[in-house]
Amino acid sequence: MSKIYKLRAWLKSQLLTKYSNIMTIVAILIVIVMSTGFTLFSHYFAKVQISSTLDTISSDSIGDYRNTIGNYHDFMESVVSNINFDCGISDKKVLEKKAYNNYNIKKIDIETNKKNKCSSFSDSNFVEPQYDTVFIKSFNNNLSLWANSNKENGNSILSLVWKDVRGRVSIYFEPIISDIMRNQYCDNCILSVITTLDNHEKEIYFHHDINNLSKLPPLNTKVFNNGVVLKNHVDPKLLSVISMDLKPLLFIVGAFFGMIVFFIVNYYIKRKLSLHSLILKGITRKEFIPYYQPIIDVYKNEMYGCEVLVRWWFNGKELILPDDFIPYAENSGLIINITDVLLEKTLMQLSSVNWQDSSAIISINMIPGQLEDKQHMREVVDLIIKSSISPKQIAFEITERMSFSDLDKAATVIDYLKAQGINVKLDDAGTGYGSFSYIQHFNLQSLKIDKMFVDTIGTHDHKLFVLDSIIAFGKKAGMEMIAEGVETKQQSDYLLQNGVYLQQGFYFSEPLKFEQFRIFVEQNKRKH
Repeated sequence: MSKIYKLRAWLKSQLLTKYSNIMTIVAILIVIVMSTGFTLFSHYFAKVQISSTLDTISSDSIGDYRNTIGNYHDFMESVVSNINFDCGISDKKVLEKKAYNNYNIKKIDIETNKKNKCSSFSDSNFVEPQYDTVFIKSFNNNLSLWANSNKENGNSILSLVWKDVRGRVSIYFEPIISDIMRNQYCDNCILSVITTLDNHEKEIYFHHDINNLSKLPPLNTKVFNNGVVLKNHVDPKLLSVISMDLKPLLFIVGAFFGMIVFFIVNYYIKRKLSLHSLILKGITRKEFIPYYQPIIDVYKNEMYGCEVLVRWWFNGKELILPDDFIPYAENSGLIINITDVLLEKTLMQLSSVNWQDSSAIISINMIPGQLEDKQHMREVVDLIIKSSISPKQIAFEITERMSFSDLDKAATVIDYLKAQGINVKLDDAGTGYGSFSYIQHFNLQSLKIDKMFVDTIGTHDHKLFVLDSIIAFGKKAGMEMIAEGVETKQQSDYLLQNGVYLQQGFYFSEPLKFEQFRIFVEQNKRKH
């Protein structure tokens, strides 16, 4: 491996190591930020948790009443239709049976129009508690729903009252809602308030408001189908306790989501920074531009033509040389799209300097895969024909860095190109896969001598004998020969003396961007 490739490999490993270190730090930062961020929302999640639980308890409790007792009106009718309103033995049996069979019913009372009273609860020692009673809702002229709050312990129950001329029947429900809430959390940390949609000024507290919780906005409000509204006020201390309990879990969840975010960011950055995606973006933006290196006929001392070399004007700010992207572009097949962009720009630019009025040649590199795709080559030829430049002024150079997969198919395409007037040359002769076998199989009449052989001129390198062999072969085959990489007068003179008249390299000119090449062409015209 040459020093330059070793240097690139070292730089690449250094960049990967640096990127890995940076992304490790980024991962740690993301995880810390996400974990900490989630814990900052612990108070919010505490509210959500309590609100959701209270909402579920309230719905389940009211639903339990409804499922057990059924339709309030029908249930009350089943009681009223079976009593005589005289508080006799028959009435007491009906009340006891109804209350016993429904565990949500605390007791059922009758008060006749004669002020006689009886109850399903027959304990003679029981002292009836004193309730604050608030009307909630009227179902019809006879039936209504009430809330009753115990003055002594703050407990609250709902009651269903049926009334007509015969008397009144009251069904008192067990205080399931308040009891569940008490047992679920703590005493006096949740205040449950019951009211109705059309009776907001009257409220019944399910618990004593010893902590003035009613002055706080309700944490959640539940509206039921029967018009009952249940509000729950929660002590901030309870929220703080639950918030602290949630923080470890939220920290873990935040870390988990932080890792997910990191992997997404890492994937996105790698994808954006990958050479493949950058080249694709460059093709779309047409960032690949032609540079032109003149080919000089040193025998006639005039310009024979030029070779089109690609440069990448990355983001319109940075010029990237071919060695940094061409190998990948060739292996990935993206070179085909790059060549299309390059050819389109070349035809447009050189047409503007009246290239078509000369006999000068434009050489463009092609990989074997391009010369095996006849349909694509037809499109390329159509593009050339639509321009003002003649196909006879175009030459495609086969690079030997990659091999042909189907020589017969390539031969057919090359014959098609020749028929259109496009010359096909062997580039980098003697350095790649096919070498001179391509010349024989494709019947090529032009070859380019690689710089590695030109560099041996004036030295004792054994490759100088290879150079002489290539030149001898070309002469005997009557081929057009172009030497590239000519950098000194000694090299140019040696090639000229050996019959290689067409030369290109820094000795004559470096690759020029179009504005510079335009001046070069105009100066060449003035000489002749």
